[in-house]
Amino acid sequence: MTAIQVYNAAGDKTGQVEIDPALFDKTVRRALLKEALIAHLASQRQGTHATKNRGMVAGGGKKPWKQKGTGRARQGSTRSPQWVGGGHAHHIDPRDYSYQLPKAQRRLAFLSSLRYRLEKGGLVAVEGLDLGEPKTKTVAGFLKKVGISDGAKHKKALIVTEGNQPGLYLSARNIPRLAVAERRNLNAGQVLLHGNVVFTRAALDALVDDVKGGDAKPAAAPAKKPAAAKKPVAKKPVAKKPADKKPADKKPAAKKGA
Repeated sequence: MTAIQVYNAAGDKTGQVEIDPALFDKTVRRALLKEALIAHLASQRQGTHATKNRGMVAGGGKKPWKQKGTGRARQGSTRSPQWVGGGHAHHIDPRDYSYQLPKAQRRLAFLSSLRYRLEKGGLVAVEGLDLGEPKTKTVAGFLKKVGISDGAKHKKALIVTEGNQPGLYLSARNIPRLAVAERRNLNAGQVLLHGNVVFTRAALDALVDDVKGGDAKPAAAPAKKPAAAKKPVAKKPVAKKPADKKPADKKPAAKKGA
């Protein structure tokens, strides 16, 4: 069992929550975590890069010099790729780099990332940080008292809430290297990129219930009643068609004078 320290909004210790790391995953799946992290980083790319090919660059409609007689190489436009100011031979279009892992892999990677962060001692919980109004001073004071802000130069912090909390979000948005996310939107990439993950007590309880509920085996389906045996259908007798009668062979007529 591993203890998760619980603090109040002032940064004082109020208790502990014992959690078995095996609740999240039996082991840290590093290969899967790498896949999830790369997918998360790819989804963060803006992808608005673009260059122009020779058809997109303005100008270049006039032939620089005549085809023959100059001794120089033939040129048809000053916007060819070999010219300064010309277009790119293989230009780049804007594109979307995001992609998703299969649903089962995403969930397994998320649970494995929680075990990894739990083993590293980067999971804590807080009570009473549900701010109705923005109070940056309260959030900054909590982080300083807990000691998270001391390592902010090397480790980013993430506060996980249960549901939307605009007051807490507005309080934390002006603090460098601090992010706020809802538990339902949390993924493995966010857990891995933030060295300190702070769950609100409601979010932590909901997470544990969700993991336990997801791992529970579904109830066995009720046994189906055996289908009633079908009664044999009596086949109607098929009337036989009368055989075609062959015409009787005619006897040859007797010859006269015989």
